[in-house]
Amino acid sequence: MRILIANHTPIHGSGSGTYVLALATGLSRRGHEIALLTPPGGTKVELPPGIRHFEADELAGEFPSFTGHPCSSRLYSQMSPDSLAEVTSIWERALDRVIGAWGPALVHSQHLWLLTSAALKLGQTVVATCHGSEVPYLDAERSRRHRFQDDRSPAAVISISRFVLENTSRHLLPDTAHVAILNPYDARRFAHRPRTAAAHRPRIGFVNRLVSYKRGDRFLEITRDLAEEVPGLEARIVGDGTERPKLERLAASLGVHERTRFLGFQPLAVMPEVFRDLDAVVMCSPSEPFGLAAIEAAACGTPVFVPNSGGLGELAVPPYIRAYALESPDVVTELARLLAEPETEASREERSRHIEGRYSLDAYLDQLEDVYAGAIGHGRRPPS
Repeated sequence: MRILIANHTPIHGSGSGTYVLALATGLSRRGHEIALLTPPGGTKVELPPGIRHFEADELAGEFPSFTGHPCSSRLYSQMSPDSLAEVTSIWERALDRVIGAWGPALVHSQHLWLLTSAALKLGQTVVATCHGSEVPYLDAERSRRHRFQDDRSPAAVISISRFVLENTSRHLLPDTAHVAILNPYDARRFAHRPRTAAAHRPRIGFVNRLVSYKRGDRFLEITRDLAEEVPGLEARIVGDGTERPKLERLAASLGVHERTRFLGFQPLAVMPEVFRDLDAVVMCSPSEPFGLAAIEAAACGTPVFVPNSGGLGELAVPPYIRAYALESPDVVTELARLLAEPETEASREERSRHIEGRYSLDAYLDQLEDVYAGAIGHGRRPPS
């Protein structure tokens, strides 16, 4: 099957970009002809053989995103209706060029919003992945428009968690094929490796875009409370975003600035070592749509703590990924216990094997191919 995968941000620098690269690679290995369409930007990489990469040149340096991107600070939340309409038109033009030159059987659009609408306006068979960030925008426009009920509808929609599915269904026609499939990760890149024998300070990490709903403030509060119980504690914050200056000031006011390192955005290639070097990763967003960083960290063997709500709560399977009540002090006690008696390499390796079995790319692609077949054939439906 010839499939065009379109994403509203470049390949590298966002979770959805990482997702489309993994899909493209896996589908190509299965014999599909794959092309990617993204804005220009980010690290140039050599794609696997058989994958073509087209770029929406009109969006060079000016592409919008939901929470910011290392290559563009433009946000959907700051745009007027006319600007949003212009972005949709730009995507229509970019898609039209690629479709005319390459002729896909199906367009797989990322985020159930502008990009999906642009593909549908061109009369394409569209499968859309809903990553969750777009749902508040669909909610906001419901008073004047039911985008995928009044206009054309995708042939199928994939939500990246049950949490996202429940919040997305109201925006779709009742007969739209809609399934939750948890995202896969790149098991060749994110895998257990024994850590160096050299001793280091006990170390926890927070890996996220630094925006308000990720709750970096809660991570810093946990760091403050944990520092009282764990001598020499070090906290690392990986990522960048609009909240960074505020979080740096908060670290100072909480008295943890000397033990907290803000590492900024880190390239995908170095992230496995970043994860392996941590004794625990602590996620703090109670409304995260999914949480790919949590999966990648656990795949490297690192213990992960997630709030017991939203898409992150769905990932919890103790002792591999542990859930906690966001505002409860109990998480500090659990972390202190873990840091006092660090896990063995055998335990970390077992966690990695569990994640590989649960979130393998092959299992995901089996389900995805069923969705594609249903979209093309109009007879088969995605699994429930």
